[in-house]
Amino acid sequence: MSLVNLNIHPRTTVGKNENRRTRAAGRVPAVLYGKGRATASIELEGHAFEVALKHLGGRSAIFQLHQAGLEAGHIALLREVQRHPITDRILHVDLMEIPQGQPVTVSVHVHVSGFCAAVKSGEGSVAIAHDSVEVSCLPRDLPEFVEVDISELSLNDKIFAKDLKVPGGEIVSDPEMLVLSIKAASLFVEETPAATESAEGADGGAPAAKAGDSK
Repeated sequence: MSLVNLNIHPRTTVGKNENRRTRAAGRVPAVLYGKGRATASIELEGHAFEVALKHLGGRSAIFQLHQAGLEAGHIALLREVQRHPITDRILHVDLMEIPQGQPVTVSVHVHVSGFCAAVKSGEGSVAIAHDSVEVSCLPRDLPEFVEVDISELSLNDKIFAKDLKVPGGEIVSDPEMLVLSIKAASLFVEETPAATESAEGADGGAPAAKAGDSK
């Protein structure tokens, strides 16, 4: 996965009112923290950050940080994005700086590929139990997704975390965690009008007596 460039700016004042002014200026309040460093209050360029998130499409994000007057080379992992519950506007961002040469553990999306014969025939369907797994690796080796090829799977086959592999890293989720399975497709039989009428006749008993019948 390539690193995403992100411009950051120092922030000397904090608080609700200051955060509002920051957002009104088109920037997003954020914090940058990490092992062996003090937590820093920063600002992100709002539009550029939104564009980056849309481009990532929910994939794990590691950013190359750029700040005026500082040497480039710092990288950080996106830990949290807080949004307004109604407008969905970004309110605050948490970034965790990653020390050079240190592995990170990140939740990575599971991507299903291939064609399963049972699914193609309509006999089965893919049931996703977990759509992501935890991966430990160096930032430069972080995959965009973990691929699961279902081409060789048959009906009732299952894939667990222990069955997955990633180049340059390892899966650290519970090895017995179910990722997906090939389940039998549900069969629904629609009753025909004739069958429905027959059932109603059987339940209704003897027909009602006609007018004029003998008492």
